[in-house]
Amino acid sequence: MFTEPTAPSDGSTQPQALETYTEPATRWRDGPTVVVGGGAGGLELVTRLSRQAREKSRNGDPPSVVLVDRALGHIWKPRLHEIATAMQSPVAAESSFLGHATAHGYRFEIGDIQQVDPVGHTMTLAPLLGPDGEDVLPERTISYARLVLALGSEENDFGTPGAREHCLFLNNTDQAVQIRDALLVGAFRVARGEQDRLSVVVIGGGATGVELAAEINHAIDALWVHEPTLERSKVQLTVVEAADRLLSANPSEVSVYAARALQARQVDLVLGERVAGIDAQGVQLQSGRRIDAQLRIWTAGIRGPRVFEQMPSLPRTRSCRVQVDAELRCAGLPDIYAIGDCAEWVDPADGRPAPYTAQIASAQARYLAAALKARAAGQAVAPFRFESAGAIVSLGDRGAAGNLTTRFGRHSRDQYVQGLSARLVYAALYRRHELAIHGWRGALARLLSDWLGRTYQPELKLH
Repeated sequence: MFTEPTAPSDGSTQPQALETYTEPATRWRDGPTVVVGGGAGGLELVTRLSRQAREKSRNGDPPSVVLVDRALGHIWKPRLHEIATAMQSPVAAESSFLGHATAHGYRFEIGDIQQVDPVGHTMTLAPLLGPDGEDVLPERTISYARLVLALGSEENDFGTPGAREHCLFLNNTDQAVQIRDALLVGAFRVARGEQDRLSVVVIGGGATGVELAAEINHAIDALWVHEPTLERSKVQLTVVEAADRLLSANPSEVSVYAARALQARQVDLVLGERVAGIDAQGVQLQSGRRIDAQLRIWTAGIRGPRVFEQMPSLPRTRSCRVQVDAELRCAGLPDIYAIGDCAEWVDPADGRPAPYTAQIASAQARYLAAALKARAAGQAVAPFRFESAGAIVSLGDRGAAGNLTTRFGRHSRDQYVQGLSARLVYAALYRRHELAIHGWRGALARLLSDWLGRTYQPELKLH
């Protein structure tokens, strides 16, 4: 799921002159800004910072922005459910960090962060290992003037017995490919008579679980075109959700529409049921009911990166996220910032942590890029504020559904959208993300490439 970024109610996207916020400014340090994590927020921030650096740099100046990531490319996380069902090729969806760095003038370092030294202003990367376990790069230390943590999230199984051992997860590209391979193996075996049926249970009825379930149905129909012996009745799909409705964070109209769309495709919905345990044959519910399933996919929660547990200098929450203040700085560490899913920012409007969505990660990237520029110029910086623009959930070939929030001064209004109109909005959000990280030329080129690809490539991407 991705939701639309929104500007403050006065129409501005830049920090405004400070009036009531009196947090003392810290001394601006010369040196590189290092961003760890090239997800939706991290890559947009790097793009904006490198654009600012180019405007004031001299020819031959070393890059003043560094991106660190464990992967070689960026994939928009809300598209993972498409990769997990072979409806999207990971190669086509990926943006190379090396190519992007060359085009935008920053430095890319591949690796996993393993330690931060706030006193020495350094961070350490773990040794980089090759596919066969051989050393490719040794442990490295990178100095920074400002460090931005944008590592995203990891799956949270809440300590459910058997979840880690017997479930597939959907939180990164490698996990999406694992799900894709498992689904295809099961579907081909059913089509060729090697097994009677393919049973799949998706644990979690939030945006990720609903989108995945809808896309699995879409993928089975697409595979049937190539494998007519794959009878739809032999594929059983179940969604288990602890709340009494799907998409409990969304308005009830969206939940009802999504439930009807899935039930129309013979998806079993098990609502108001908590998972007690998972084994190699299925899922045991607390009510005593059991659901046998060949594939068990967990989408029920996320948490902060586990690597933070080995960084005692960082202020962490119970969910292993970094606590940040009104300027997205780590508490007590003025030169370290955090954005996106790995950060916990408390909204002063309601006193609760903001939701962990691509929308807020993008909004934080825009804010922090402008705030760092203002701070470098010695200007005051207003606190981060966030106003949701609503949420859209993809429902595969059944379109999409969601709510869009419009604002008139201090008043806001939610408008419910569904079907084709919602699907167009959902597609536009992806293209907006492409525009933010590639510019209009790159975004237009990728749009045309995707359109041309659909004219000659099969709907199902088996590579």
